[in-house]
Parts: sequence; structure tokens; C-alpha cells
Amino acid sequence: MSSQPNQSLIDGIRCLQYLVSSGRAIGCRELARLMGINTTRVNRLLMTMASIGLTMQDEHRRYLPGPGIHALAAQSIRGSELFSRALPRLERDAPRDIVVALGVLWEDQVIYIWHSVPGSQTTQALAGFHMLPAWQSVIGMSLLASETDEALMPRFTPEQWQNLAPHVAQQRQQGRVIWHHDDGEVSMALPVGAHHAALAFAGMWNIDDESVRTRLAELTALNATLLEA
Repeated sequence: MSSQPNQSLIDGIRCLQYLVSSGRAIGCRELARLMGINTTRVNRLLMTMASIGLTMQDEHRRYLPGPGIHALAAQSIRGSELFSRALPRLERDAPRDIVVALGVLWEDQVIYIWHSVPGSQTTQALAGFHMLPAWQSVIGMSLLASETDEALMPRFTPEQWQNLAPHVAQQRQQGRVIWHHDDGEVSMALPVGAHHAALAFAGMWNIDDESVRTRLAELTALNATLLEA
């Protein structure tokens, strides 16, 4: 039996992830360009997934997630130990006066599993409809640090790497990222154990060093609860 990864399966899963993450109807050519693969291959993959309800076409023959995606989403949530463990604890213990986010890394993009907004009575769980480039996200910075500079540098422009590199180094050296933005915002993140996720606080404006230390201690304590069995 071959030990090589099945490229068709990899492309199919990537295709579905890009389609769902786009948040709109999307044509084969655009999706192929995003994925960096042949348009004919993307069309074949989308048609195959349409046959089992995971995709469908609109009146302009662009593709959308199909009804089968709801079953897949429910099954995925049930299978996520991190989500089932983290959600009730974040709902109960996360501070309400700042942004609190839990995210994972996918193809150098951060996808949010949970996100809260200051002053709001509601939160967004599995807010993965929205992605943020990893180099613009404190969560992304924290998670990318597990890779080597040699693996990371070719994937980012020189400007992006200039913004990313100091924070990646900070994560490796200190086990966390604290980002002082040019506009006065402070954000911080910690990896969540072996879950390939990170927990972040953001939306803290013009705070002093003592407040930064207090918030970091609060973040560390909240992160520890997500790691409890």
C-alpha cells in the first residue's frame, strides 16, 4: 500500500474549505486561482461534491456550499474536543470589556472558533466565516512560531515578514506574544496546548505596563482552564 498522501482527497478538502470560507458564490476559475491548481480539476471536484450535497450552483453556475455542509458542520463540531471544552468556559469566564478570540491556523490564515466583542451581549462561536491573514493577527503570530524561519519566509512578502518576525521570535523566547500596535492598541496571545490553536485578548487601548501584566495574567489563567481535562 502506498504511503504517499492522496492528492485528490487533499485537493477536494482544500476546495471545500476555500469555498466555504469565501462567504459568497464563487466561480471555478476564481477558486482555482485561489488554490493554485487547474480550473478543470476544480470543476471536477466541485461537481463530485455536488453529487453528495456538499456544493450546489446558483443561476450563474457559480458554486455555493450545499445542504450537506450542515451535516458535515454538525459532525465536525461534535468531533472537536477543543470546541466542546472551550465554549462553555469562554462563555462563563472570558472578560466582557475587551475582545477575546480563540483561533486556529489554516493555510496562513487565522480562522476564529470563538470571538467576543466588548459591550455585546452575544458572541460568535465558530466564526470561521471570517479569516484574517496570519501576519496581521496576534493569534497567527503565536501559532506560526512553531515553524522555522526558513519555512515561513518564502510564504510572506518582505513587508509582511518584517511585521511578523519580531513577534514570532517573542513567542519562541517567551511563550507568548504581546503586540503593541502603532495606533495604541495592545493585543496578546498564548497557544492552547497541543490543539494547534491560540487564545487572544485584543481591543486594549493605550494601557500602561502594569495593565499589560494584569491582562497577561488574566489571559494565562483563562488559557489554563481550556487545558483542563
